[in-house]
Amino acid sequence: MTRGRLRPTGLKARLILTVLCLTTVGLIAFGTAASLLLHRSLVEEVDHRLMELSRGPVPGPPPPQETERTPPLPTDLRRIVLDTDGEVVSSLGQTENDPGGPDLDDTGAQTLRGRAGEPFDLPDSAGEGSWRVLATEHRDGTLDVLAQSLDAVDGTLSRLVLIECAVGAVLLVVLGVGAVAIVHGQLRPLRRIEGTAQEIAAGDFQRRVPEGDTSTETGRMAVALNTMLEQLSRALHERDRSVATTKRFVADASHELRTPLSSIRGFAELYRQGRERGVVAQDARTERWMSRIEGEAMRMSRMVDDLLTLSRFDEEPVLDRSDVDLTELADHVVRAARVRDPERSIDLCAPPAVSVPGDRARLTQVVENLLDNALTHTPDGTHVRVEVTRTKEAGGTAVLSVSDEGPGIPEEELPHIFGRFYQVGGTGHRHGSGLGLAISTSFVAAHGGRLTVESGQGQGTTFRVVLPLN
Repeated sequence: MTRGRLRPTGLKARLILTVLCLTTVGLIAFGTAASLLLHRSLVEEVDHRLMELSRGPVPGPPPPQETERTPPLPTDLRRIVLDTDGEVVSSLGQTENDPGGPDLDDTGAQTLRGRAGEPFDLPDSAGEGSWRVLATEHRDGTLDVLAQSLDAVDGTLSRLVLIECAVGAVLLVVLGVGAVAIVHGQLRPLRRIEGTAQEIAAGDFQRRVPEGDTSTETGRMAVALNTMLEQLSRALHERDRSVATTKRFVADASHELRTPLSSIRGFAELYRQGRERGVVAQDARTERWMSRIEGEAMRMSRMVDDLLTLSRFDEEPVLDRSDVDLTELADHVVRAARVRDPERSIDLCAPPAVSVPGDRARLTQVVENLLDNALTHTPDGTHVRVEVTRTKEAGGTAVLSVSDEGPGIPEEELPHIFGRFYQVGGTGHRHGSGLGLAISTSFVAAHGGRLTVESGQGQGTTFRVVLPLN
């Protein structure tokens, strides 16, 4: 969690951090390269000096002791003469106050002879620093060792590193301040676009992005966004107009179709009465036709009534609110379903009373639609269960579920099941108009609740109506 909070999320912060990181990497690489090159140059200069000194005359034996002699001056050069066994014969350049020098104790005469003529490093005998050493072998087997301390080289490199760090820190501060100012100014058009987009998302579809210099990417993006918003605005207007026209047509057509459908059903009923009175002759084939006509007329009447209900509810979802006992309501619907299908096992599990504010007629229609789906779309004898529960979450909700142990609904059809005229398995595959769940969804949403479904192939189906208690 801490790592996520420390990570910059804004574009401005990421750009500034990226610039500073790349600059830091560049400064480190430049400083490292400069230090290495300078070290190499200084060491080569020391090697050249040692090579020049090695070509000079070979010192003879030390002069005889004198009563008074001038003390030697401090120097970073040493010239040590070793005999054939590697023992020190003479040493020049060392003073009493400077006990340091190249540590030859761990380096034998054989090693020095093997590296004669090639400068190499040796640690200081005092334990600090190092020396650049050049050994020369003479014909008599003695060794002449020239050495120069690398303290000056190391001091120069240390000062260079300090200077690089100080200059790099100042450069990063200056670059950071400049990057903040530049990025802040360059991102100002994007912030204006962001603010406009938030206003559009809030519902102000007439807002447009302020256009800037079209020679920049943000200016061209603003023009493209405004063009897109104009097209979307026109498309939304056309959609709303088309939806309104369709709703009016459906409402008008539903209202106009009720009269001829009632006439068809009336004529079918008149034929049946005439047959019972003996006015119309008995004819089995005509009887089948008239039964089909009456059945289809009733089915179309129900569909027209459903369409008219949806149209009116879309325009103005009016509810006659009162306290509704879901337990009593579910018991009433279950008893009616048991009478309609006595061979079916329909269980009811509910607490004594679960009261919700709502429209009793609309909620009754919702439960009837869900239970009718369970009875219609499952094989005969399939067990159905209706359950009413109350949740304990803040505010509280009432849940009415209708479950069956039928074949279930394929997973790919679940997202479309609440659509209007949608039927599982295709239109006409089952009885009904495909409007029952759409009506139920609208009624439940008007109550501030939600209607959900859980199902799977061969796993049964469960519809849940979730309603607020208050």
